[in-house]
Amino acid sequence: MGEDEQREEDAQNYYKTGNEYYEKGNFDQAVEYYNKAIETDPLFDKAYYNRGLAYACKEEYDKAIEDINKMIELKPNFAEAYYILGLAYEYKNMPDKAIENYDKALELNPDFKDAQNRLELAKSKKEKAKEVTTTEPGTLAKVGFLEKPNINFNNVAGMSYAKETINEQIVYPFKNPQLAKKYGKMAGGGIMFYGPPGCGKTFMAKATAGQCDVNFIHARINEIVDMYAGNTEKNLHRVFETARKNSPAVVFFDEMEALGGKREADMQGFQKMAINQFLAEMDGLESTTENILVIGATNAPWDVDAAMKRSGRFGKTIYVGLPDKKSREALFKLYCKNRPLGRVWWGRLARVTEGYSSSDIKQLCDDAATIPWKEAYEGKKERPISMRDFMKAIRKRKSSLPEWFGTVRKQLVGKKEKVVQDGKEHWVEHESKLSPEEKQLYNDLIKDVKQYTEWRYKIPRRIKVEFAKWVF
Repeated sequence: MGEDEQREEDAQNYYKTGNEYYEKGNFDQAVEYYNKAIETDPLFDKAYYNRGLAYACKEEYDKAIEDINKMIELKPNFAEAYYILGLAYEYKNMPDKAIENYDKALELNPDFKDAQNRLELAKSKKEKAKEVTTTEPGTLAKVGFLEKPNINFNNVAGMSYAKETINEQIVYPFKNPQLAKKYGKMAGGGIMFYGPPGCGKTFMAKATAGQCDVNFIHARINEIVDMYAGNTEKNLHRVFETARKNSPAVVFFDEMEALGGKREADMQGFQKMAINQFLAEMDGLESTTENILVIGATNAPWDVDAAMKRSGRFGKTIYVGLPDKKSREALFKLYCKNRPLGRVWWGRLARVTEGYSSSDIKQLCDDAATIPWKEAYEGKKERPISMRDFMKAIRKRKSSLPEWFGTVRKQLVGKKEKVVQDGKEHWVEHESKLSPEEKQLYNDLIKDVKQYTEWRYKIPRRIKVEFAKWVF
């Protein structure tokens, strides 16, 4: 083997090892091996690209941009590189550069749906930014209301258990606070929605406000967290102060782990101050939070600071999990409302989509509708959406949740896995992040994690789903 061939083989081996670490979420080790691959072969375009992805995962966006630009220099017609570059600029709050790169990605690949979606989102953010005038960088100029949201539990498909729990813990005390007070129930305070992504936590929060018939404030994390010292605390105070002036009200915080994450020793001082401010607002140190319900939502409640989960703050938790069969059937009917339909077996669709999230089902309905719509657009005869269209869409689009469940399993249940380090195999044990008490608290989620990651459950379910695809 010649020297050049040996160098190329070494670079490929470093690259493959880097990929193994990247897939396991060990981005520091991944970068280390991508560095070795690039040192061995300075024109190794894939190594630059994947190192850029690893840097982006580490939130080192300047380094990510530098690597992706190098990838583009080596491979100028690679649409995915412009898409990743757009994401990096978007996360750096540079919407113009993000839009420019999303446009370039779509120019190279007009069917690039992810780039199209991010482009629309970036343009929307840019327009909203123009509407907001601030007295100092990062401060919210105003807090927008959804005055008496026009949706309630009638608009939420299925999820009977979650609705019943929310009614008992939130809606009934809000609607009759005097009776609730008499029996020691509080019509306000905090509650945490947790569960897999895409299962309707945000929609449920809005529907809860509509069910209570009160004002709704969606306090978006990206509009509250600010790099300037003191501004995050001011933004938080402004949200709560607006809610107090317009009570009764529901305030909704998404991605609670981003705003109220665990206070670790290496956490920046301004982050700790923001959490302290949040706790102070929840405790009502300056004024009462009665008749103000604060709903937090998170995919990772174990990463939320323990003080946040104390009774009186977010001590109550409600699991918003995967839709069951009845809920999936109701979701298909909801998302197909007002669309031309042929003969559709809703029960069969519900059986075939076990393990799909609410957002997955919404996308399946869009995919199925696209098939006859595209045919009609191309000049063929118009026809309703058929059962065959749904089944075709389902075979193409799998559930988005298996990867998330696999990651969560390592954190919650604990897991042993084999890793290769320096050419040797080692068994690494991932310990659970949860104490026995927390495991009991999040038992509903842990049950779902086991259901969708352990083979003793996966194989029977797979057989049942495959059977449902062909048998009515």
